[in-house]
Amino acid sequence: MPESPPILFAEVILPLSVEGTFSYLIPEQFQGIVQPGKRVEVEFGKRKKYAALVHKITNTSDWVKIKPILEILDESPILSTRQLHFWEWMSEYYLCSMGEIMQAALPNLFRLNSETTIIKNEIDYTSLDLSDDEYLILEALDLRNQININDAQLILQKKSILRFIKSMMDKGLLSIVENLMEQKEIPKIKWIRLNSELANNKNSLHDKLTEIQKNENQSRLILKYLQLRKNYSWIKRRELTHQSNVSSSIVDTLIKKNIFEQIILEKFKFPEWTPEKNIIKLSPEQTQCIEEIKKEWVKFDCCLLHGVTGSGKTLIYVQLIKEIISKGKQVLYLLPEIALTSHLVQRLKSYFNEELLEYHSGISPLNRGAAWTACLNNHPLIIGARSSILLPFQNLGLIIVDEEHDPSYKQSDPSPRYNARDAAIILAKDHNAKILLGSATPSLESYFNSDQKKYALVPLNSRYGESELPQVKIIPLREAAKYNQIKGLFTEPLLNEIKAQLTLNHQILIFRNRRGYSPVIQCSNCNWEAQCDQCDIHLTVHKNSNTLKCHICGFKKPLPSVCPQCSQFTLKLLGFGTEKIQEELSEMIQDVVIKRFDLDTARGKARQAQILDDFQEGEIKILVGTQMLSKGIDFENVSLVGVLNADQILFYPDFRSQERGFQLLTQLCGRSGRRGQNGQIIIQAYNTQHPVIKEVLKHNYNTFYIRELNERRKFKYPPIVRLIRLELRHRNINLLIQVSELMASQLKVKLGKRVLGPAEPTLSKIKGAYAKEIYIKIEKKQDLISKTKILIKELTQKISNDNHWKGIKIIIDVDPY
Repeated sequence: MPESPPILFAEVILPLSVEGTFSYLIPEQFQGIVQPGKRVEVEFGKRKKYAALVHKITNTSDWVKIKPILEILDESPILSTRQLHFWEWMSEYYLCSMGEIMQAALPNLFRLNSETTIIKNEIDYTSLDLSDDEYLILEALDLRNQININDAQLILQKKSILRFIKSMMDKGLLSIVENLMEQKEIPKIKWIRLNSELANNKNSLHDKLTEIQKNENQSRLILKYLQLRKNYSWIKRRELTHQSNVSSSIVDTLIKKNIFEQIILEKFKFPEWTPEKNIIKLSPEQTQCIEEIKKEWVKFDCCLLHGVTGSGKTLIYVQLIKEIISKGKQVLYLLPEIALTSHLVQRLKSYFNEELLEYHSGISPLNRGAAWTACLNNHPLIIGARSSILLPFQNLGLIIVDEEHDPSYKQSDPSPRYNARDAAIILAKDHNAKILLGSATPSLESYFNSDQKKYALVPLNSRYGESELPQVKIIPLREAAKYNQIKGLFTEPLLNEIKAQLTLNHQILIFRNRRGYSPVIQCSNCNWEAQCDQCDIHLTVHKNSNTLKCHICGFKKPLPSVCPQCSQFTLKLLGFGTEKIQEELSEMIQDVVIKRFDLDTARGKARQAQILDDFQEGEIKILVGTQMLSKGIDFENVSLVGVLNADQILFYPDFRSQERGFQLLTQLCGRSGRRGQNGQIIIQAYNTQHPVIKEVLKHNYNTFYIRELNERRKFKYPPIVRLIRLELRHRNINLLIQVSELMASQLKVKLGKRVLGPAEPTLSKIKGAYAKEIYIKIEKKQDLISKTKILIKELTQKISNDNHWKGIKIIIDVDPY
């Protein structure tokens, strides 16, 4: 009698915010086929289907009622066991569930469930060789436009449906609705280049140039192109017409004459071109720096490159990337912002052609799915934002974390609240890869780690080429007001310098870390102020749209003309934001294009890239913006940066405010004078004797680091200790007070004075829910940190399971940043 096969179970991860994994029986016909990293269709709850991810295969299970796996969705794993191990570390370190990591990691195309809405693609399917079931679904979509997968299951009367839907998507018959919506938002860009026949035949090119030489505009356009693209590669059509100062119709004429050829691509796609030869020109300092980095990598896996702004760190990265991918290994190039990613991709295309692949939320969902598969197939170079660390790398050799100090590497909401820079250290270790952190203003944590000999440190103290560090001027606002040297928001020295730089055809950045027109509207008669009903914050005045907006929950209402409380015409605006700065500058300086770069004008990824392109091409002369301006973007023609109120960023109630202030002001300095011209930054401030302003004035990072580290050591803040922040929210303030005090008291029993709070956070009410926060400071002892995390998980689970505390939301933020 043949032996019956062993009973096997699969521990699967569901794309839900629930703790742990779930056991499902592996049916006999699937044994040997189900593997870790593959997706399977399972039923969870009352008849709801999910594409779950297999974590482990076991022969035992503690579950009593175990449902079987319905179907296998993948022929091969979409995630390696090494990546699953990395997920385990993230779950344990950041106190989040594997399901939350799965939601953050997998592209939408891989996260099918019963409620996923599908739509028929625009194709004529009547002539295709399709199954009866495929015809049924397509005919249903002809009648109803869109259905969810649960509807499809009812139509076909099938128990298992996800694999079938996936096959129809693979055939190009179906798409997910939200994907189509996102794709529609991606604008198109026109690219042109010299006709390939002319590029390969100098005689034909000469004949064409002779043919148009009598036409001034056509000649100017083609000569400008040949000047900008010596290897006849692609250029943005709009950039070339702007540089040549000719109309777009001239390009159309040259296309008709077969002198130019044109393609139209999505915003985040770039044409393929042949890289120019020998275009990496390293200075002696850069060459020495690369040798030092490789030398340090023999002893350390992680190296911190501390290079001043404009020192040419990108060229160093390029050289190292070339060396790593020549060995057949993968490279991950991390950037903090998508706007930076798109800006840099075009530049890197000069060095890497098909080897370069983008990954961030700004590309279409179909492209994200394709990028995931490419990475799984060992694609050599990925450039992307923080979510790129969750890609399924197979043979990672190097991770570069550019602008490693940037807080955007930290995910705030939703969970997992990970720091991509810190997680990248672990990912590199898992792959036995090297990691390079780069910044002109390293985070205290990274510099401290180099001090402690955990990381190597390589300095680069000079700018690339003939560029010098910009001159820093401090203007005391009190003194300027005393001598009547202020016009609106600008002091006379700053305003005069703006006008002087414009006459030289230079560009200017104006910084104010507050968007909108005015942060407060107040009645001078009864002291009424516009507050958000759902959040503990003032409503911001947005004059262009004539609205009051909450920058937390998004609530908005019309701007009142009279006080809603006393009905008097006594409303006044207090403070100023980027919108007001733009308005004032437009009134004082005529015939100059002035734009804003903040979340109001550049919320979408495509819009961010568009504004940066317009500025890079010289269409915008003055760009007014928030901290988005400081994000390491290489502006060629900027000679002046103006900071209108430096005090605001230095006195924010956060232990990192002085570090952020120093980084922000230093990075703003770095946007100026990057191509040999003299640059300067003018800072308007009341407290001109603040130590941070003095340190920025002298470009002195070491003095700042020593002073700030002494402060952190004195008051026990990172990097001296580890920090965990707990935030509790509930709509009932009394219930919130009770549960937050209970949780804090139980933590204090085990941890004593390490626990601070509960206290009101900076925002004590968020989206209708009141908030309390608890901070835990833990010495850097692994055993104590592990026990603390276990305690937090136990208390959180206990409160969540208690019906008395129903509705309490607990947010756990490990290493808040």
